[in-house]
Amino acid sequence: MRPQDMLNAYSAEVLGFGFKDAAPASAPAAPAPADLERMAGRVLAALERSGRKHLLLLGLGSGALAAALAEALPAGLCVCEQDLSLVRALRAAGRLGWWGRVLGAGLAADASPWALFFLLDRAGLGPADALVLPNPELAPRGKLAHRPLELLLTRSRPLPVPGAQPRPRISAAAILAPSEPDLAGFFAQFPDWIAELVLVWDAEAVPDHAAMGLSAPDRFPVRQSARPLGRDFSAQRNAMLAACSGDWVLYLDADERLSQRNWAAIPALCAASQADGVCAWHFPRLTPYPDAGRVLAGFGLWPDVQLRLFRNALGLRFANPVHERLTGLAGPQALALDVEIEHLSRVRKDADALRKKLSGFDEAGAGRVRHALSEAYPSLPRELLAARGGEGPPRCLLLPPEFD
Repeated sequence: MRPQDMLNAYSAEVLGFGFKDAAPASAPAAPAPADLERMAGRVLAALERSGRKHLLLLGLGSGALAAALAEALPAGLCVCEQDLSLVRALRAAGRLGWWGRVLGAGLAADASPWALFFLLDRAGLGPADALVLPNPELAPRGKLAHRPLELLLTRSRPLPVPGAQPRPRISAAAILAPSEPDLAGFFAQFPDWIAELVLVWDAEAVPDHAAMGLSAPDRFPVRQSARPLGRDFSAQRNAMLAACSGDWVLYLDADERLSQRNWAAIPALCAASQADGVCAWHFPRLTPYPDAGRVLAGFGLWPDVQLRLFRNALGLRFANPVHERLTGLAGPQALALDVEIEHLSRVRKDADALRKKLSGFDEAGAGRVRHALSEAYPSLPRELLAARGGEGPPRCLLLPPEFD
């Protein structure tokens, strides 16, 4: 599949879903013909000077410049747009006639800049062979909306991962409820070499593993405690953090899995941190649905980037009762493009259990957040979004300071 075909397939799936309360957009006025010709000429000249094969145009604007470039470029054009209502408005106005028709032209559409960044990566498009350019049609405010994606594309830099290194002391950790399904599978994933497994149970007392039909892992030290969650996930995470004695902490939820290959990459990430003083690592997260062969996409459902590995240091603390965030990090942060967390919530829990879980999130957020469960969220074949790192070391990036 050509890169642009992949982008177009993704965008078509995401645009097929819309929230009921989404405000409609209107198609902006197109530039005057002379202005449009001048813009197109400048963009094409910039692409020629760059020596790159592809153009990543950030923002559709009125759609006029994108259409002109799609017709003019013999090489590939990719237009990235985060305003899905605008895409629909331009399509309804007949200004996206090039999309899917012009050979080599693609549209990457998603509300999440992370999704667009990963989508371009999975398609093999990036700054190494593509010129990244905000659409000159856009006013400053419009360009600002695309600034996070521009920073990710132009200011992230590759972070080499060394070969075999001594393993640091890594504490694996989790907050758990005794009612979680497949706790045996959760425990089984942890490799023998972790320094310890720290568990904080949402209960009055540590549950009897035998009564639950479980065997507590005995391949490494297991440190367990119990405290009722009390609608405060950060407090539970902070209790977990206080019990971790490792140099690094990696935490997962009960419905998350790392493959053995990805577990094997974790010590290498810690070693890669040394030269640049990296203090934390982010990972993409895949949610299979409606079966193992497809994954949710669009609106932040993919890549759902998670900070899950960090250097254990004084002053770290989780904040916010729900959607907790780790604060107190000091130093650069990095992204492991190919080390994916598999999120099994939608295939391991039935709809009633998921609604109960989301209701708990809403209660913890005290009305500040609302979660909805939908059977119609976009999903795509898993292989379309699969990591492309191969058998070598994971591909890693040092993130721009703005993402710290």
